[in-house]
Amino acid sequence: MSQLHFRFSGTAHEQGLAHGESLREPIEKNIDVYITRFDREAGICKQDLLVNAGIYMNKLRNQSPEYVSAMNGISESSNRDILEIAMLNLRYELLYYALGKIYMDESVDGCTSFALLPEASQNKHVVIGQNWDWIPDVDCVLVTGTDTDGLRRTSFTEAGIFAGKPGMNSEGVGLAVNGMCSTSDNWARFQKPFHLRCYEILRSRTMDDALDVLTDSPRSCTANFIVGQVSHGAVDIELAPDSLRSIDPDNGVLVHTNHFRNPDKIDATEPPNPRKHLSKFRQVRMETLLNEQKPLDVKRIQEILKDHENHPQSLCRHRDNMIPESQHIITKTSMIMDLEDRKIWLSNGQPCKNDFKTYDVS
Repeated sequence: MSQLHFRFSGTAHEQGLAHGESLREPIEKNIDVYITRFDREAGICKQDLLVNAGIYMNKLRNQSPEYVSAMNGISESSNRDILEIAMLNLRYELLYYALGKIYMDESVDGCTSFALLPEASQNKHVVIGQNWDWIPDVDCVLVTGTDTDGLRRTSFTEAGIFAGKPGMNSEGVGLAVNGMCSTSDNWARFQKPFHLRCYEILRSRTMDDALDVLTDSPRSCTANFIVGQVSHGAVDIELAPDSLRSIDPDNGVLVHTNHFRNPDKIDATEPPNPRKHLSKFRQVRMETLLNEQKPLDVKRIQEILKDHENHPQSLCRHRDNMIPESQHIITKTSMIMDLEDRKIWLSNGQPCKNDFKTYDVS
């Protein structure tokens, strides 16, 4: 896609309409990518997939009529069935659960997130960010949404998914995420889904409100969130379906990848995963580089996010020809957020190949 950044404003439905109209072609592509992936890798045909999405969406209507209104807007203006749009927005629960049950030895593997407290950043600001790693063929965009109450949200998302994932709002609340799995994951719990929690975090005006989004109800599936706010620091929350763990920065540095940092401290069990060492490598590598070079400025962080140690399974992820094509995960963006200056530095693709551009959220 030639254009990366899109700006929408108004009610959730109005922003959904603008999203669907502006991103019609990449939405169509993403629907096809996921339908093919569910069928090929999880053995779930399109009809069954959309039935499941519809069942979950009925629960979502009670959890957030606002979010469903946004999905309806995307559906109307993109000329795609609402169940296809629901499938995209619920794909975290539907896809991770399905793959986890069929391939118990192949767990989630992607994304390296971090946070720096003022003592670890050169300008004494709270800085968070990540390399967001995912399916090579999925089309992604940066979206700035200005809501009717004046709150502005800038976040990276997949075309057709209303909520952003890594991002920041105009109140200085920032978010980074990691996919994870546990043996208790089950989409049919119908709890508040991952993407709705991301949306509500970036709709929060305070860090306390953002953390309440994570802790106010059980989950369907496991996930990890780093939440920060200017003058309030940053914290990591590992969320299993029925338990959670809060992790504070160590000497001003916080890093998370795709495994529980200490499984003994959370009431959850990860499925067997022979690729877990890759997640552990990225965690240790990122921590080491951040600690060695602190206090860090944006340029140094950008160079760290380009790191190719253990290539292609490096911090900057590339296709790995030693594994099947269906398992390829690459870095889709690198994002750095200064929560005090309200600035985002973002690469459209792997940071080793694409320049960082600066976006002002204030």
